[in-house]
Amino acid sequence: MKFISKFLIIALIVSLGLQASLAYAQQATDSAFNPGLLITDAAFSDAGTFGSAAAIQTFLEQHQSVLANTSQDFLLKLREPETPTKQALEDPNPALGRLRTAAELIYDVSQKTGLNPQVILVTLQKEQTLITGNYIGTGLQRALDRALGFGCPDSAPCGDIFLGFYRQLFGSFDSEGNRFLGAAASFMKSFNTTINGVRVGRGPEIDANGSTSGGPAVRTARVGDVVNFDNTLGGYAGVPATQAVTLTNSATAALYRYTPHVFNGNYNFWKYYTLWFRYPNGTVIQRIGDAGLFVIDNGTKRLFSQFVAGQRKIKLDQVVAVSQTEFDSYITGTQLTPLDGTLIKGDAEATVYISQNGIKQPISGPIFKQRKFSFAKVITLPQAEVASYASGPYLAPFDGTLVTGTTDGTVYLIDGGVKRPITYNVFVARKYNFKNLMKLSDDELTGIASGTFVAPPDAVQIKLQGDTGIYWYKDGQKSFVSAFVFKQRTVGNFPVVTLGLDEFVAIPTGTPFPPKDGTILKGDASDAIYQMGGGLKHLLTPISYKRLRNPKPIIMAQSEIDAYSEGDAIVK
Repeated sequence: MKFISKFLIIALIVSLGLQASLAYAQQATDSAFNPGLLITDAAFSDAGTFGSAAAIQTFLEQHQSVLANTSQDFLLKLREPETPTKQALEDPNPALGRLRTAAELIYDVSQKTGLNPQVILVTLQKEQTLITGNYIGTGLQRALDRALGFGCPDSAPCGDIFLGFYRQLFGSFDSEGNRFLGAAASFMKSFNTTINGVRVGRGPEIDANGSTSGGPAVRTARVGDVVNFDNTLGGYAGVPATQAVTLTNSATAALYRYTPHVFNGNYNFWKYYTLWFRYPNGTVIQRIGDAGLFVIDNGTKRLFSQFVAGQRKIKLDQVVAVSQTEFDSYITGTQLTPLDGTLIKGDAEATVYISQNGIKQPISGPIFKQRKFSFAKVITLPQAEVASYASGPYLAPFDGTLVTGTTDGTVYLIDGGVKRPITYNVFVARKYNFKNLMKLSDDELTGIASGTFVAPPDAVQIKLQGDTGIYWYKDGQKSFVSAFVFKQRTVGNFPVVTLGLDEFVAIPTGTPFPPKDGTILKGDASDAIYQMGGGLKHLLTPISYKRLRNPKPIIMAQSEIDAYSEGDAIVK
């Protein structure tokens, strides 16, 4: 009995301690929270906040989100369906030919539906913490499948047809082929609901007393209604079990239809939206006591100069002063650079740069001349400002330019923004001219990414240096030429290009160069007789061979016959 009594006493102490711990862990709610206005209508329907999928990707990377992963293994977890399904769901980009990233899917669905992608990002965080959460093992797939909580009512399991990141966004079909909206379109359907041509929004179903969980539902709530919500308790201090809220705009009505709770659901939506996107893009903030000005850009703060402010037309007449805490709550992004294509230089050095993609790229004399830039358009800025911009490689020459270095004698062709080495024999075969060769500094040349060797022109015979074998080059591959085909197809009349080992093996090898169409041939180790047609060998049956009057076949090495691609047999 003593043991039992002691055990009960210990259990009571632990229980009381746990309750005290839970009470201590509860957070205070933000006094600025207005449950009747979660987000403005203008912000809710601003689909252009990020401007591109790349900007959403940057946001995910800055927050170290699991959704920033672009590996093929991860993209498969997003469960993007086949093209016909995407077309049926009115996906704006159904036939890209590859899997899209999470950022691309978010951007595409926002452009299709008109929903602010910021709303999607906040909902991903509210439902499954996919922006800041860490996942291990199978937990990640489960979270992705229920990413937006769509089709997941409080009182029942999630609907099977909506499982998958893609289907959460875009919608799905049931087994009978009936189409259902996804989260983004559902949000906008609620937002755009009208009565007699006036947008009133679509809130949750309510009973005769205006409650979401009382008696039978009698109608759908709309803007202006006072709705009584049940709260999910825990996590926040002082939260009532029920709460009356006036739906003051369509966006708020849509959010409460999606999640019929103030706490913790829509409070968490407001909390993360306010944390990341409280100030619209373009808002200028200034830390109290500091002269530096920062512009808000998709949840980050970016330093900018007076020149950039004027060029980008940033409004400086309504600067928002913020505390150190609020200032620190925004991730610091890269410094805002001049507009793409702007030519700049510092006032203490001669180097001219072009501003592109958030970096400055130095321009050498030959490239400045090739691109027909004008010094009259170069803007001189304080050296410290120019130095503060992130640097990239030299601006590359135009595609098709032949270049070489100061000490590196290799000749390269600029192709697709990379430099591809050209051997002398290929240079001659392509009839390039050394008069067109541009000389660059070694540093400039090194900064250009390297590609594969420039290939010979089509319709030439190529051979490996030191080897007697002949190959026919066409359409990016080499095909071995036998002695018979060499003579029959007069390959010897075409130029010969001799290649070194590295560039020879870099060219893919195709099937041997076939005899002319109509040629009758057989191998020296088989009785099968073939006729060439369309570059393929076609087996002749006894009937078809007889119809051709039993022509005498060309006897070739069996290995060569076996190497030719085979087409359908000729049976008659």
